[in-house]
Amino acid sequence: MAALEPRKQPRQQRSSQMVDRILDAALVLTREQGTRTPTTLAIARRAGLSVGSIYQYYPNKEAILLDLARRWLAAFPEVIQKRIDAPRPTNRAEFRQEVRKLFIDTSKLYLDNAGLMPVIEAISGNADLRPIQNEYDEQIIALYAAWLRHVNPALESDTASRLGELMMEVGHVCRLVGLRKTRKAFDLIEDDVETMWLALVTPHLALS
Repeated sequence: MAALEPRKQPRQQRSSQMVDRILDAALVLTREQGTRTPTTLAIARRAGLSVGSIYQYYPNKEAILLDLARRWLAAFPEVIQKRIDAPRPTNRAEFRQEVRKLFIDTSKLYLDNAGLMPVIEAISGNADLRPIQNEYDEQIIALYAAWLRHVNPALESDTASRLGELMMEVGHVCRLVGLRKTRKAFDLIEDDVETMWLALVTPHLALS
């Protein structure tokens, strides 16, 4: 696990900008290359840095991709929080609009970062790395539960958490399936997931 951790955390603005350049370059390359992971040399060239500069912060390309995966996972709480901060929907039509907004935002995160999905799946299958994803999973489930209770304050916490976990797991697995297919197939699967979500949670939300 240590070999996949950054060598040092940026403490100054210049160092932080350097790390951002490295991660931005790696992200662009993962989007361009699809399932092929970029080499450290390619990342350095795209960032306009020497390979030595890369190694000051990361021991290998896997550590860079892991840091990218962390940033990807960290984007979801903010997206869900936007729905919690929105005015409470008062009927099913308004709730469907809120779900649609959430799907637009989260789908973009998957589509823009499709090249990272092998890294995400590798984290899930690695006993040493799985705690990284678990930490974010728990946060995402809690936010989904908070969103449902925002819509229906009378909803019991245990029920909201159970529904939140199903929303997260079903959405993630189905999107991974969709990313392996055409964009049209991805969009159809997204519509199917949205339909399943609505069927799952609407009876618990006391909406007219």
